Amino acid sequence: MSTRTSSPAPMYPSAVDVAGPSRKLKVALASAFLAMATAATPPLAAQDIQSADLLRRATTWGYLLQNIDASKLDTTDYDVLVVDAGSGDGEWGLSRGQISKLSTKPDGSRRIVLAYMNIGEAEDYRYYWKKAWNRKPPTWMGSENCRWQGDHRVRHWMAEWQAILFGTKQSYLGRLIDAGYDGVYLDRVDIFYHWRPTRWQAATEMVDLVSALSRWAKSRRPGFLIVPQNGEELLSEPRYRAAIDAIGKEDMLFGDRGNNTPNASDRIARAVRNFAPARKSGLPVFSVEYATNKKHHEEIRARHSELGFTLYFGPRSLAYLGQDGPRHAEDSDTETALTEETTATCE
Repeated sequence: MSTRTSSPAPMYPSAVDVAGPSRKLKVALASAFLAMATAATPPLAAQDIQSADLLRRATTWGYLLQNIDASKLDTTDYDVLVVDAGSGDGEWGLSRGQISKLSTKPDGSRRIVLAYMNIGEAEDYRYYWKKAWNRKPPTWMGSENCRWQGDHRVRHWMAEWQAILFGTKQSYLGRLIDAGYDGVYLDRVDIFYHWRPTRWQAATEMVDLVSALSRWAKSRRPGFLIVPQNGEELLSEPRYRAAIDAIGKEDMLFGDRGNNTPNASDRIARAVRNFAPARKSGLPVFSVEYATNKKHHEEIRARHSELGFTLYFGPRSLAYLGQDGPRHAEDSDTETALTEETTATCE
């Protein structure tokens, strides 16, 4: 679910709102990028040298955003783990020590641990949320996502939102780097579909955002991994592919019209075409399917294997690993997926 354009990479920020960012914010952003450009590149740590290669060689992965329990995660054999970094009360969920421990599998081999990070929606349970926004949303904030309560669409091109995401040690990404994660798993990259009917350049601005975010993260810690989820049409843009280390995909074969309903053949074919540049570039694809009827699993596994994707079966709530956990309210079927041709009500 993405688009493509080819234009020179602009200096950060990629775009600003009509009123423009404050002078104080402009100075802060300029200073952050001047420091990034002039600072000596830190030496590569052994784990940083290995991380991208480990990601490419991974054959299993797990995805958990709720009920994070480090001791249980530590017993799993996944090559890659994607976990939420915060808890419902706004505090960070896993300690640096827990993350470090998770980086080693039970057999002693290395594991990649990625932190989930939503860059297309502001979440009212994150540390950065201000209660005043409930009464008076900032200009970069759009409407609430009616499927996921507490998630608010953002105008991703605005400097104020981008400053929350990255650019300083205190930013969202800065905190995740300092926490010890191997990288980030970027959700709602495809939010540009929501804005494109009224902002034609929204897709290019998402490429700008991910590229700038990646440059900053890798300047801060070389080898830090950037893995966006969905928005695969952006893969046609070379500088987007250069900015990322892999890509995630939800509902590749099932899920658009219900967890256990196959997707339309033309939609699958379009997605396969969109992923072709990633496969040609050697970028790994980590896919998650939410089909719970096991009669479909063999077919799904075979197709993902044919595509070269690393597959994980999980619940739509992502509240437990695998599909044998207790039923969760958010495990129900999704609404019709947002596509290039349609605008979904909730997504």
